[in-house]
Parts: sequence; C-alpha cells; structure tokens
Amino acid sequence: MDFKTEKLRGFRDFLPEDMKIRNYVRKAIEKKFKLYGFDEILTPTVEYTGIFTLKSGEEITESMFAFKDKGNRDVCLKPEQTVSTARFFIENFKNFAMPLKFYYFCPVFRYDEPQHARYREFWHLGVELIGSNTPESDAEVISLAYCGLKQLNLNFELELSNIKVIKGVLNSTNLSRGDKEKILHYIDKHNDEGINEILKRTDNGEILNKVLSFKGKRGNLNELKNIVRNCPEAIEGIEELENILNFVEMFNNDYVINFNIVRGLDYYTSNVFEIHANDMQICGGGRYDNLIGLFSDKDSKNDKNKGVPAVGFAYGFDRVIEALKAQNLIPKFENNKILITYVSEEFLPYCIKVAGELRERNITADLDIMKRKVKKAMEYANNKYRYVIVVGKKEFEEGRITLRDMESGGQKFLDVGEIEPLC
Repeated sequence: MDFKTEKLRGFRDFLPEDMKIRNYVRKAIEKKFKLYGFDEILTPTVEYTGIFTLKSGEEITESMFAFKDKGNRDVCLKPEQTVSTARFFIENFKNFAMPLKFYYFCPVFRYDEPQHARYREFWHLGVELIGSNTPESDAEVISLAYCGLKQLNLNFELELSNIKVIKGVLNSTNLSRGDKEKILHYIDKHNDEGINEILKRTDNGEILNKVLSFKGKRGNLNELKNIVRNCPEAIEGIEELENILNFVEMFNNDYVINFNIVRGLDYYTSNVFEIHANDMQICGGGRYDNLIGLFSDKDSKNDKNKGVPAVGFAYGFDRVIEALKAQNLIPKFENNKILITYVSEEFLPYCIKVAGELRERNITADLDIMKRKVKKAMEYANNKYRYVIVVGKKEFEEGRITLRDMESGGQKFLDVGEIEPLC
C-alpha cells in the first residue's frame, strides 16, 4: 500500500521548542481566565454536522471536514467551539443556576487554503459566559480578552461594534435579502468594491457608507444617531453599544468603534468585537442570545432554555503566538536540565539513586541510558543540558557528585542536596 511519510497540507508538527512557547502563552492566558471565575471544559473533536449548519454561517459550513461515520451518521471535525459549548450546556448544565462561565482550549478544523497564520487545524482558546444579558457581562468578557493579551505585553487594537447598526441600515433599504447577506459578507471580508456595486441599487447607500467610515469613542455616537435617525434597529444597536462601552471604560480598556466589525458567524445578535495585531485578527467574539435556544426542546412550551443569553470570544491561539514573535515578545526559556553520566557501569545503581533524589525535589534529571563514555556524554550534553553530573570512584565512595556547568565550563564536587539552589 502506497503512503506518504509526511504531514498533510495545512497541518503542523510542534517541536519541543514550539511547545515551550505554546505552553507559556496558554498558561499565562488561562491564569487570567481563572481569575475571572471561568472553569475549563472540553468537548469532543467530532460532533454531528447538523449542529454547525444551523447557525454557523455559509463560510464555516462550506469549509468543514464533514463525513459519514461507520454508523452512516453525518459528522464533522468541529470547525469552531461556541456551537459545541451551546450543545454542551443543553446536555449537561441546563438546570444549573446561572450565569455559567466556561473556558476551553482545543483544536478546530476548517478546509481553507493554507497561508501565513492560516491552517486547516488550528487552536481556539476562549470563554463563554452563559445566562446573563446585562451590559456588565459583555464588558467583563471584553475586558478579559483585553487583559489576557495585555499581560503578554502585546501591542494590539480592540475594535467594537453592534451588528444591529449595519443590519438596521440595510433593513431600511429596498435591497433584497440576498443582497443584504452579500453586503454583510463583503463588509466582513473588507471587499469595498463588492459593497459599492450593490449599493448602486439603493438610495440609502450614503447612510451605510457613513456608518462604515465612522471611527470613534462612546462620546461620538450621538452624531451617528443623527445619521441613522430613521432606522430604529440601528438606534437600538447604538444604545446597546453605549451601555457596554460605559462599563468597558470602567475597566480602563482602550478601544475604537468600528462598524466594519460584523463577524462571519450568523449566530451573533448584538455587540461584537475583534482584536487585531500585526495586520492579523487574533481574537473575535460577541453576544449570541438565540443560539442556545436552537438546541432546546422544540416540543416543550415551557423550556426555559429557549431564550438563554450568552456572550463569549476566542483567541486565534496560533495567531497570538505569531504576533508575539513579530513583536519580539517570546521570552528566553531557561534550561536547567541535568544529564547524569558515569565512568563505569558499576556506578549505574548510584546514578539511578541520584536521579531519583533530584526528581523528588522537582529537579529535571536525565540519566544517560546510551552507555556513552564520559567524553561522548559531554559532547551529547552540549547545548542540550545546562549541567552534567559525573559519577566515578571518588564520587561513589564519598556519596557525592561532580557537577559540570556546561555554560561556564566550571565544575564543583558536591553533596546531592546542594544542587537544588543551582537549578
């Protein structure tokens, strides 16, 4: 049988040095998640295809890794996590007191064309706050997204919007439903040519262009209200945005209002936001008050979960790392590993004892298991280990060790218990 001994296009191997970076970033952000009271969850990688075709949007559903399993069921590798979390809530937590605060770190899959910072398997690190529709809950989620990146010292821009504003303006026009959907797609993809081509078919195009060109803070929204004064849905969206911005400012989060942020997922209902760094979107989220209801019992008139509000976001974890690299913010990781080698095999039991003692004290100790001569062991350890322990007759008889510093070249004759402060 023919096969290729290489990874699939759009997928990656992560080397040990890559994993150091990924674990560092993940732990730093997860620490913030926990400080905000979020608990970790994990859902299956494979889900029923149907839960994503309900409301994820055409772009997502067309790029899914979807297939029939051996039971002839339509399943897929999950293309994003929010829908899985909604299903998870209905199946496991629908009778719990709310709000519920979950966070996750998981791979997701989309059959896109691979390019820089775009892969077919990539990771989402995000949160979902379920059960509250207050502006404070939106602001807290936005603040968490902001603070998670600030503690990494990353330079970025937070952009906020409310999709009711754009939809309200579009609904005041005579455009067809198909044209309105196309414009939303073009806005999300920054396709100005496509937008302008459709706007030629309506008299209200000038209003939409003014909304899309608006950039500012909460205090500038009154002028926008005047522009869209004949669009009630747009006015409602602006007022919702004003309410959350009042709290966002209390959290001291710097931001800019940008109504080009509409998000490509169909389940968002109100306030949305994105974070950009180094010409990449590295985070996106918003409010989705109707999604969970899609998973509730459709035959029950009393199902309280039909209108469960929720808000959340996800970092494009891989893009966060790309931005950190671009801004030279990846720290240098200390290497304090110790290799233990011996002059003669008769000293191996003593070396095993030394390794055990060091590991008990949480010191990384690696026993040379290749039976190398000491010189060869030193050559192997160069650039891989910070220290090498050498055990010979003297060390064995006195119950001590010789510790070689591979950076300085110095060495010391020590008790095993003296090593800890050095490492």
